[in-house]
Amino acid sequence: MTSKTPARVAEDVDESSLNYAEIKALATGNPLIKEKMDLDNEVVKLKMLESNYKSNRYRLEDKVVKSYPEEIKRLETLIEAVREDIRTAEPLGKGEDKFTSISLNGEEIRDKKLAGEKLLETVKKVGIFEKKTIGKYRNFDLEVKYDSFRNQYNFNLCGKTKHSGELGSSPDGNLIRLDNVIEKMTDKLARYEQNLETTKEQLENAKNELTKPFEKADELKSKVLRLAELNRLLDMGDVEEK
Repeated sequence: MTSKTPARVAEDVDESSLNYAEIKALATGNPLIKEKMDLDNEVVKLKMLESNYKSNRYRLEDKVVKSYPEEIKRLETLIEAVREDIRTAEPLGKGEDKFTSISLNGEEIRDKKLAGEKLLETVKKVGIFEKKTIGKYRNFDLEVKYDSFRNQYNFNLCGKTKHSGELGSSPDGNLIRLDNVIEKMTDKLARYEQNLETTKEQLENAKNELTKPFEKADELKSKVLRLAELNRLLDMGDVEEK
């Protein structure tokens, strides 16, 4: 074999090396040659496993030190923001349509039908590349932006954080869309809380994994030492232990 021999998968190397070792062992009558060839392949496999173990360990260390703590902090901030927005949201009215009022460009509108019409009229005046706060609804700033890719207007109800939705062409329907986004804040809160618990569990699992050593470390060490001994016996030079 030369230094230009292409790299092959471990199974192919095992088969060809063993065949070569067997032939050479028969030719020379020296069983140490076959043992050396077998150990060469075993040590390569073990070092590949060790390399994978170290790579996984580096990734886990980065997650434990940086990724998971940052995600936990982000989720905790979002959870507190959504909780505050839920507390801040103006309750729906007690009337038949439950509508209270909406403020558009400084004008407070209490009639539901007129509010829906004025909202649609105001939204259509927002430019294609413009993001604009057009009023307030149930204690949240109402921000609108046109999505040219989907050919639709999107909105954000802005409190401690933003709550997003899509606007349509129905005046009454748009008011319902605004209400739905507010009512779904509790679902969003539950989702964030679940994600937080999951992230915390992942952090603890990662910490636990970092306490585990490379399980084949002793086997690798003993085989490297034996390979070095064989190389000396066969006068093929020492193997540097790493």
